[in-house]
Order: sequence, then C-alpha cells, then structure tokens
Amino acid sequence: MSSGVFAKTVGTISGKTAVAVAAGVVVVGGAAGAGVWWTTQGKPHVVVVQRSASVQVPSGGEQSVVAACAKHETALGGGYAVAGGGFATTSEFVGAAWLSAAYNPGDAPVTLTSYALCVNAKPEFEPHQEFTGRAAHAFKDHSAKIARTDEGPLHDLSTDGPYTEAFRKALARPACTGGFTMVGVEFRATRYLQGRAVAPVPMDMLTTDEALDGKPAPGHWTVSVNPGTELTPVSFRMWNSEGAERKTHVLDPQPPQSNYAVDLRPVCVRLKDVSIATATVAVGAGGTADATVKCPKGRLVLGGGFLFPADNERGAGPQRYLGDGWLYASTDAPTPGASGRPVKDWHVTGHNQQQAGADYHDTVWIEHSDAETLTGNVYLDNHAHGAGDDRLRVFPAPDSQRMVASAVCGTIDAEPTSPDKGAAPPTVNRPVLPPALDLAPSKSGPAASPSALPGGSPSPSPSGSPGASPTPRTPTTPGPTTGGPDQPPPATQPGHSPSAQPQAPAVSIQQPGGGGRLRRGCEESFAGTARTRPGDRAVTDPQATTWQIIGPNGPVTIGAGASGRFPVPLLADGTYPLVFSATDVASGLTGSARISVQITGCLR
Repeated sequence: MSSGVFAKTVGTISGKTAVAVAAGVVVVGGAAGAGVWWTTQGKPHVVVVQRSASVQVPSGGEQSVVAACAKHETALGGGYAVAGGGFATTSEFVGAAWLSAAYNPGDAPVTLTSYALCVNAKPEFEPHQEFTGRAAHAFKDHSAKIARTDEGPLHDLSTDGPYTEAFRKALARPACTGGFTMVGVEFRATRYLQGRAVAPVPMDMLTTDEALDGKPAPGHWTVSVNPGTELTPVSFRMWNSEGAERKTHVLDPQPPQSNYAVDLRPVCVRLKDVSIATATVAVGAGGTADATVKCPKGRLVLGGGFLFPADNERGAGPQRYLGDGWLYASTDAPTPGASGRPVKDWHVTGHNQQQAGADYHDTVWIEHSDAETLTGNVYLDNHAHGAGDDRLRVFPAPDSQRMVASAVCGTIDAEPTSPDKGAAPPTVNRPVLPPALDLAPSKSGPAASPSALPGGSPSPSPSGSPGASPTPRTPTTPGPTTGGPDQPPPATQPGHSPSAQPQAPAVSIQQPGGGGRLRRGCEESFAGTARTRPGDRAVTDPQATTWQIIGPNGPVTIGAGASGRFPVPLLADGTYPLVFSATDVASGLTGSARISVQITGCLR
C-alpha cells in the first residue's frame, strides 16, 4: 500500500511517461516545452487483511477448514463465521494459518468460513503457551446453592458427585504477560470429565474484560460455554420454603451437553496505542442480530470477541439451562467479503434461541399442605401443580437479550513487508480433528463406521479414544456382543456358565404391602431387599437405591437405602405406584420392584 503526490509543470504526457510516473520515476520530456512530471512515493503502510476459506458442514456433522496468509504476511489470529444454525467447536492456529471447525446440529447444510487476520509486518509474539487445563465448561448450577442446612443435606452431582465445585469454575480467564496484549483466544473442543459422553454446545462469552466490566485497557479475557446443566424434573422434600430457589437437585446422569468444554490458549502480541471498541445490539428471542465494531482512525483491527450479558440473570435470578434456548454467536470474524480485503471492522452475528415469555426451567413452586404450613415439595419446572401452589422466583425469558461485540484496536511497531521480501509460507493441510466429540454415539453394539456419519466425522469408540464413554448398559440395552446378527453367540468358556453373566439385581418390596395406606405429609416405614446376580450380595448403599412414588407430574423421590422412615409427598388422595430401584455398581445394571399404594390425609 502506498501513496504519492503528482504534479505537472507544463506540456503533455505520453503513454510511456505515464507508465514511468506510475512506477514512481521522475520523467523529463525530451522535447522542448514538454514539461516535467514527478511523483513522491509515500511510505508503505502496515495493513491487516482477511484471508478466508469456506466449507460445507452437513446436517449432524462436524467439518474444519484452514485459511492461510500470503507469503509476505504474518497471521495475527483468526475467526470464524457460520452461515446458518451451526456453531464453532475449534478456532486455533495450525502452523502459520488459522483453522476453524464447526458442528451443525440442524437438518440442513451450513457454510463454515475460517478467517485469518494477516498483517504485512512481523510483529513480536509472546511464545505460545500450551492449551491450558483451565477449560471453560458447560456444567453449571446455582453458585449460591444451599448444600447443607439444618433440615439435612442435599446430595447430587454438585455436592457429592463428579461435578463437585465444577459450577464455580465454569468461567476461564486467559491472559498475557510481559507487556504483551491479548488480541484473541484459541480454543478447541474437549470434555470436562473423562469416561462420560459429550455433545457440543456453543459459547456465549468470548470477550475482553473491558467489554465485560468497562475497564479502560485490555487485560484478561473471559470465556464461557453455554450452560448444559439440567435440574431434576421431580420434586424433593423441603421442610420449609426459605431459600427454596437455592435448594436444587441436579439430574444424574447428566445429558452429554453438560460434559462439553473448551481448552484455551491466549494470542499475545506486542502492540502500541491499544484500546477496545464495542458495539451493542438487542437480539430478539428466536431471532438474530448483527453488530459491527469499528476502531478509531489510525488504529488497526487486530481481533475481537462477543458477550451476552444476560441482565435478567444477575443477582437472585437463575442461570440459563439447556432447554431454555441458546444465546450464542455463530460469527466472530471480520466483515464478510472477498478474501484479501482490508479489515475495517469486526463483525458478530448473535443468535437467540430462547422463547419469548417462556419461564425458565428452574422456576420454583412450593406446594403447601394447607394455608398455614410452609412444608411442601419443590418442583423445578415451569407449571403449577395444584390450585394452592405458591409460585416463587418467576423469571420469564425476556423478549430480547443484549449482545456486546468488541474489537481490539492498536498499532504495530514494525516495518511493513512487501510481496518480494516475504518468505514462502509453509504448506498447509487440513488436519484431522481430535476425536473429542461423540456426535453420534452408538446406543448398543460397536461404534458406527465413519462412512455412516455425515461429514465423515467418526464417532469415537471406547477402544479408539481414551476419552470416549462406554455405551450405557441397562437391562434393556445389553453391552456389545461379538459376532454379527447371523452368527451364533460365542462359545461358553470352560468353567463359566451362561448364568454367570451379570444381570439386573433381584428387587422386592416388603413394607408397605401392596394396596397399603400411606399418610400424606407423615413419615412412614419402607423396607425392601435387593441382591446382585450373580454373587447374591445385598445392595444397601443409599447411593445405589431409590424409593419413588409416581405422581401425576412424574416420579417423586422420597428416600434411599434398603429401609427407613421417609416422608410421604403431598399428593391428592388416590392410588399411586411405589417403586424401589437398586443398581449393581459393578455391572451398572438396575432392577426395580413396583406395587400400588393409597395416599390419604395425615391425622396429627
């Protein structure tokens, strides 16, 4: 890029002279009176351009694409754009180029574009850090949750299970050191817990702290994955309604979206005159909106991000949960256009898949036994359970959500390079994506072959990927067997009989008897037995046993353990199924017994 000043003294100019002027050469006409033309060539500018490449992502599949810079350019970072309902799962350097990968959960193909931000200079980078273990992940729960109170503990995945403390660490804050400025974040899909199924979800925050908190200069960034947590759909006992919105149970097993995470690595460059520019738009429920960010005059666009502040979730409000709709940005890239165009602004497209006016999944209801009593059950869903229910913490999804787009603006203290001075770029091939995502996990039998999946992205099998989850086994879904459908079962090995194969525990209910009467709101005695097959070992661990009454709105868990005194839920007079379930921890198989019981009023 250059500029020049042209002037004419006298005379005319020939075609040959015009060519010489364009080349920046002083030309003097040979004939008298022809005059003199001259040009003063300006200093070349440092400029950032976008280099892009695109690929189709089939329905239900994942695909990647790489964009490379020209030979005299240096890649500062990159971005992605998904034209449709998909979202990025990976965005990172690959050599000197930029790779983007996206997952398409929709039923129609979408276009993924990878952008490399290329500068005609050689800026100073902080040596690449490793992808940090401080991954942003989707599992979240109320940060102010009451785990243990005077009325007893709540036991679930966020108090005693594998996700203990996970919801407190869902935000990641990568940063640069030594005077370098963070211009972007590399991220790649991974799983939070090994050995559990995983499915991708989008991010709802990839932003500078300036955009998050209004700080004057860029520092840390904050990254968040859209929540995948699901609260239990059944009720559980509460002795009073105080703090009901914080007394939550979390469903186990969690849906695979809850196990999704991204590993991060900051992109750090030595810059001058750095500032952050932002633009805010309202993204309507069920719709999309575009935000365009421009930098001040004289500063380059060097990277950018996005943020959904979700104002209705601040303070005592609930967090978003899977099922409420996703807020995410499918585009985090320069303004769409032809590859090679100078980057003048940063462009973000926000998607809002919430339903306007719909209640959040964790709306809390307290069902009173009478007008003067605060005891009852908490229902974590979005509808009433009776005429006397008391509605607490009503948080409908708003008609729109704000989205803040941000751009890193600054200058690079380096001499511009030209095409004839640049080194040849390395050869760039599209790498094979790591098998981090179970896009189409098999429900039974061996994993599907790559050709069976859209886009050729194979679903990893337990033997092919240490992070893949074994297929869940239940009495109705046995584990994989050898041989095809037309082949006989494998021969029994010496010393082993078919009866030695694991089976669901044998379960029975001793108390109450079939048709027995239970008093609503009172504590009653329950007793059952469960024994493993084979082994005939008693299953008594409360973590492996559950007592439930099936009410009109689904199962109500009343207790755990082989026996005990448990409160009877506040259900209307009538006959209900009572289910006692037990799991053989060694095999993962579950058996249950069911009888009918009558619920009547409790005389006090």
